[in-house]
Amino acid sequence: MIFVCGIHGVGKSFFCNDLREKTGKLIFSASDLILKRGEKNFQQKKVDDIQLNQKLLIDEVNQIKKRETDFILDGHLCLLDKSGKIRRVYFDIVKELEIELLMVLIDCPQIIKRRVKERDGIDWEIDFIQRFQNEEIEYARKLAKILKFDYQIIKVSAKEEFGKSIVLPIKQEYAEKIFSGEKKYEYRKSVCKENIDKLYLYATYPVKKIVGECNVVGKYSMNKDKMWRLTQQSSGISSEYFEKYFREQYRACAYEIGNVKKYQMPVELKSMGINYVPQSYVYVSSGMI
Repeated sequence: MIFVCGIHGVGKSFFCNDLREKTGKLIFSASDLILKRGEKNFQQKKVDDIQLNQKLLIDEVNQIKKRETDFILDGHLCLLDKSGKIRRVYFDIVKELEIELLMVLIDCPQIIKRRVKERDGIDWEIDFIQRFQNEEIEYARKLAKILKFDYQIIKVSAKEEFGKSIVLPIKQEYAEKIFSGEKKYEYRKSVCKENIDKLYLYATYPVKKIVGECNVVGKYSMNKDKMWRLTQQSSGISSEYFEKYFREQYRACAYEIGNVKKYQMPVELKSMGINYVPQSYVYVSSGMI
């Protein structure tokens, strides 16, 4: 069985219909199967008794398995309880599904926000969508490792909508200066070669999490004296620190920072599929958080 998951508004129905046309497999919706048993609480995307509903789902899936050997199930690994909190589906329930391949769909939070508002009239905050999506991804990776099934993380929207970004290690004190607007330039001895539209700021020890993001409006590489003259008013550092950092360098590099966003809930590197601490930077797709 292929299990296709993702948060509300990510586009599972469209994706599954396309997958059905390509593979010829039958598709079953987890919510439809539960509604078939009389559960009516899916209308507002909040579930009174997540565990009971999932047991009903298992019963229905077992009935399907008696007549179908290979099919697609459209569902969730995380749901909202009646208070609006994100809850993981119990491990034992997922185990009973006997998943062979897990497909985790993701999309840009802004796109998900628009879809959910247009379709359901629900106005989710971007930070909430990010947390919801990250929780689904993190749980999927954990389940795949323990239960030893294959999994894929698939971006639903066209690749161009995401663009390229980098995760950039930075001291927490300088991340805070970026968030406050004091620091408009992030200096480096070299910058990435690819065109990027965003920096994900990874606060180093002791935080060791991604604490926010900022748009990149320019990349610069020039004589360090000229760099300082042009950028010192929004540097967020002293001239002494600048000189010390570039002491053995002729040229200085910098990212010019545009709009910034500080996360209410810092994000683990592993939520972006990174299992090590980057020393300089690592490329990722925009919209991963």
